[in-house]
Amino acid sequence: MTKFFRRGSRSSMVVIGGSSHPDLTALIARRVGVKQGKVELGKFKNGETKVELLENVREKDIYILQTGGVHSNDAVVELLLLINACKLASAASITLITPYYPYSKSDQKSSVRSPIASKLVANMIQGAGAKHIMMLDPHSPQLVGFFDIPVDSLKVEPLFCTWIKHNIPDWRHYTVVAPDEGGAKRSTMIANYLELDFAMIHNRHKKSLNARKISRDYLMRSPSPEQEEEDSTDELDNDSEILRLTNKIVERMLKISGDVKDKNCILVDDMIDTGSTVRLALDILQSHGARKVYIFAAHGIFSGDSIQILNQSNILEKVIVTNSIPQTESKSLLGDMLDVVDISGIISEYIRRCHYNESVSVLTDVGSEFDAKDELLQSLVREENGHLRQQEVRRGGRLGQMRKGYRLESVCWDN
Repeated sequence: MTKFFRRGSRSSMVVIGGSSHPDLTALIARRVGVKQGKVELGKFKNGETKVELLENVREKDIYILQTGGVHSNDAVVELLLLINACKLASAASITLITPYYPYSKSDQKSSVRSPIASKLVANMIQGAGAKHIMMLDPHSPQLVGFFDIPVDSLKVEPLFCTWIKHNIPDWRHYTVVAPDEGGAKRSTMIANYLELDFAMIHNRHKKSLNARKISRDYLMRSPSPEQEEEDSTDELDNDSEILRLTNKIVERMLKISGDVKDKNCILVDDMIDTGSTVRLALDILQSHGARKVYIFAAHGIFSGDSIQILNQSNILEKVIVTNSIPQTESKSLLGDMLDVVDISGIISEYIRRCHYNESVSVLTDVGSEFDAKDELLQSLVREENGHLRQQEVRRGGRLGQMRKGYRLESVCWDN
């Protein structure tokens, strides 16, 4: 019972951020209504990571924000040290907020002798002392099963649906496209909610390339030193040319279910990393007669030649990502083509609900159930405001009103 009453106050809430995304941490702390926890982050002279808490966290509820995709190795070590520092400082609870889970693409063995890095990171996070974790739109649902502690996986589809309604005038005539079989579920969520047509690209191109490369390397003789040097200088060119489409490849390896001819498309994926999947999708859509394409991705990593790939597309209208990863550099390179959706609202609302032991399922709903819960919450807010107004009028005091920052409408879906 003591813990219940203690959680009724924001004074027991502390929001701490690592060095991976300080801007997002500041936004979340301001929206939640608490000061950002003071922590010293840096490096020792020998290159090891330095972490030190600069304020008391005894019996406090700690929320640590650290995202991957930006110097992931340093981010993971820094995160583990932050968790352990809070644990040794007698924190009551430690909740990890990781918008982009580090090493999320390594969720299975890519070869016989490769590790499962996502599972290893999960074990280290639990061993350091984390008791709860939140991740935003993970690369695959199985990441949740790597943990023995509660995991909440939030979705960004409601934010994307709102962006589409507000920024695409003729969005009702668009077709939602999944770039491969893995993105079909997330694409159908948006298509069903907006009641749009759906199409899916069946991508066998990259898998066939890998198979042919292994067979070719096995059959070929060992190259001479001169040939090795020449191959190493042309490595980047080969990587970019290997995904070039031909009519034969389009007919055999890339199929599309659904009609996109003379239509505008909304391409939905979980992330844009090297840009290979996006490039293949744009090429196949262009070859099938698509007009304009909007790309939506929860995480914009933009590594390798991805920026160049996006800039060279003739049918690409805009790229929309979230600020789960800092996008300052990408914004300067892509300019007006890139639009960033703010996720600080949905994360701050998650923290508030988690702190006050409220349900977070409304933050993951897309569709009629989401609309019903959102409308129900707004009606409850109006009803509560009415009661407060009547009480204050009777007392002759100042008119009272519920705090705006605690409404789902204003916190999670404000632009």
